[in-house]
Amino acid sequence: MATTKTLLSNLSSLVHNGVMTQKEADKFKNRILKEVQQAEHDQKVQELSLKTSEFMTPGVQYSISDLVKEVMGILAPCHGHKETKAEQKYRDGVAKPLMKAALENLGVVTVGSGAQTRYMVQPQLPALVPITVEPETHDEE
Repeated sequence: MATTKTLLSNLSSLVHNGVMTQKEADKFKNRILKEVQQAEHDQKVQELSLKTSEFMTPGVQYSISDLVKEVMGILAPCHGHKETKAEQKYRDGVAKPLMKAALENLGVVTVGSGAQTRYMVQPQLPALVPITVEPETHDEE
């Protein structure tokens, strides 16, 4: 597939040569840029999912702020950090939604609601080993 730069350049050429209008080109440009943003977001969620799964201990419940602190290194006021408005906006608008997407990607269990919500990876049960019983054979002599 062509790179984003190539696609955008081709759109400019089409507008310049009168094949399409600028309005049409803008629609395609927006679609291309949305796809790029979605791919970047998905990549971030995937990386964060990996870090989160390495951090979380099965059976232990974590609050979202503790996960954001430990996995992403972003402190919240509940950790004694006095944050600025910009830090709060980033934590609430970017970091928490990314963490929640990573948790959803991992399939964690949600316990509680609101500020009391906790996230937990279910402990894995040991694999069941099927027991096979050999039928008894009677040798008649």
